Amino acid sequence: MKMKTIINIKEKESAIENVDVFRKKKYENKDIRFSNTDLKKLNEKIRLNLFNKNDLFISSETLWELMQDEGGSGSHNYHGLTAEDIVTALNSITDPFAIIDNKTNRYAIITTTLSHFDEPLMIVIEIGSGLVINKNANINKIVTMYPRSDVETMIEKIIGKKIYYKKMSINTGQQ
Repeated sequence: MKMKTIINIKEKESAIENVDVFRKKKYENKDIRFSNTDLKKLNEKIRLNLFNKNDLFISSETLWELMQDEGGSGSHNYHGLTAEDIVTALNSITDPFAIIDNKTNRYAIITTTLSHFDEPLMIVIEIGSGLVINKNANINKIVTMYPRSDVETMIEKIIGKKIYYKKMSINTGQQ
């Protein structure tokens, strides 16, 4: 299968196959666009116009690193995610457990869906980021994604960061 640079996450089987291509081989670094993430829908939950674009981007290097066996590292730690973990998380991004201000122009979104580790994934997105070939592109870019087992405890301990949105429980889906 050939590497695709635009992956429609709503076509789940095809998206999983296309993401998995990046697990198998480390390509020259380029940007991958995840279309139909509906990221702007999060603005309604947080009552702010934080996300100006619906699609998400990720560098092929970051995507490869997310799916390599845990324990190693490159520019990011390897997290042992599957292509299905990534696509499922992106398809559930508009129904998060929490949205947290991570630092300047970076936001952490914790999913309600579980990875193959039986843990929710935390997706860190940088808004206003650049592309590999255009540093001034102003896009939403995935910085990292990893399993997080202690999300409720982590959120209780957050000091000095803004929690934009949080469900009552990760298990019940109640607000």
